[in-house]
Amino acid sequence: MERLSLLKRMVFMNILMFIALVTFSQGLNNKNEVILIGQITNSLNGAPIKGQQVFVCSDSVYNSSFQYLKKLYTDSEGFYYDTISTKLNKGGIIIHTIDYLNGYHDTTVYFRFTWGAENLLFANFILPIDPPTVIYQSNFYYQRNPTGQNEMEYQFYDITNSDDIISWQWNFGDGNFSNEPNPSHTYAEMGLYRAKLTVMIQPTPGSIPFETSLVKILNIAEKSYYSMGGHVIAGYFPIDIGVAYLYKIDDQKYTVIDTAIFNDTLGYYLFPQVIEGNYIVKADLHPTSVLFNQFMTTYYSNKPVWTEADTIFHTTNNFEYDIDLLPIAATLTGPGMIAGTIHYSSEAGSQKSEPAVNIEILLFDEFNQPLICCHSDENGEFYLEGLTFNSYQVHAEVTGKYTYPVIVGLNNTNPEVNDIILTIGSSAVNGNVFGIEDTEWITIGSPYPNPASDIITIDFQVIENNELTFGIFNNTGQLIYQTKGSLNSGSNNISFDIQSLPTGVYFLKIVGQKDNLSKKFIKR
Repeated sequence: MERLSLLKRMVFMNILMFIALVTFSQGLNNKNEVILIGQITNSLNGAPIKGQQVFVCSDSVYNSSFQYLKKLYTDSEGFYYDTISTKLNKGGIIIHTIDYLNGYHDTTVYFRFTWGAENLLFANFILPIDPPTVIYQSNFYYQRNPTGQNEMEYQFYDITNSDDIISWQWNFGDGNFSNEPNPSHTYAEMGLYRAKLTVMIQPTPGSIPFETSLVKILNIAEKSYYSMGGHVIAGYFPIDIGVAYLYKIDDQKYTVIDTAIFNDTLGYYLFPQVIEGNYIVKADLHPTSVLFNQFMTTYYSNKPVWTEADTIFHTTNNFEYDIDLLPIAATLTGPGMIAGTIHYSSEAGSQKSEPAVNIEILLFDEFNQPLICCHSDENGEFYLEGLTFNSYQVHAEVTGKYTYPVIVGLNNTNPEVNDIILTIGSSAVNGNVFGIEDTEWITIGSPYPNPASDIITIDFQVIENNELTFGIFNNTGQLIYQTKGSLNSGSNNISFDIQSLPTGVYFLKIVGQKDNLSKKFIKR
């Protein structure tokens, strides 16, 4: 690295040492550490401003339990530094400064310890200034990963305000140098580096050249952190109070990373300091909202289920991931009702399963279109009322878990079905009407062969003649094929041609006048 004064070197090395020791220190005092670095330069030629006063305080609106206030001053290179200890997992920091014209400048940065112990934040300012005594000033900017092939590669560009440069000297801070005007450099290791550009300027032929330099601190890392957000609209207006959920996608697994409750006048949600990667975002009304259960849980791209949501490829700050909540189809006033409970599957060896609270229950019609929704209460119970006599699918929307919907038929002799049981397992949500595996009117065998490539067959033993509806669903709950048929009392078997189905897991649903049954098979 370049030669520094003793004081500067100590400050900089302390920062580097601290980053290396964050994990160890957390183990000792159970505190997280935020490292804040900023540089203040002037708007005229990009020169650093020395001795500029900077105020650092906590953003109590974002997190009311976080309290912090400190005053700092920039050094000769325009830098200020701060280290903040906190037991919080996330929070916001407001940094502000005042220019020589009494103009107020501020920015907010956010920390999050979801991804690990390191939280290194940058907050730079460009301020107006009195005309400086030195007109020409070395200046540059850089681009990370210019070719899209290497996250450790940086392209540097000279933007010094002079056409009379006679030499360039780049010091990349890792023991490597260049004399090119706009060099490219690949760092071998992650870390903080002080990149410095020194130029020699000769304004007129025969004049004595003069030297000017500028330092910028680079955080070389394989992954970067960016913020995302958007507005949530219900009808024509922002929602009054809502909840946004952020899910990270890794190896086809969906993990909830953050939950944001928001009630600002713009219906705006924010997820700051999110690591690069693939995500989906879900928005829902808070149970205290006046619109609760009048709009469905909706994913970014305005879809009601997670399997149809657009994946967000998160590689930059983006605050336009807006979501328009989908309204329920209509206010239903029929005599029918569907009710039941939803719970989490029991842990191995346990006899108890926990009720699933505030899970959205969607009701789909026979054409696989969502009609109405409700949410499970503190006991895991749900109620869907005002239904006309028809065939419905009961779908529990649990992000990242494939739903195995329950098909329910309502009619004059069976206007209410109130014993549905839904179970949230490790990878899927399964549902049945209580007792369907032990019905008195029918016995159903297992589909064979299973797996199958062209024909799947299933055997039945029926005690009386029945009119049945057969449906094949994929593992996202989408109806692929449906037909009706009759079974006579006694032994029966029915075969289905599945040659045109893509490879995957499917469910065969059999709906009768009394109950419905289901069996799983695999198309290979």
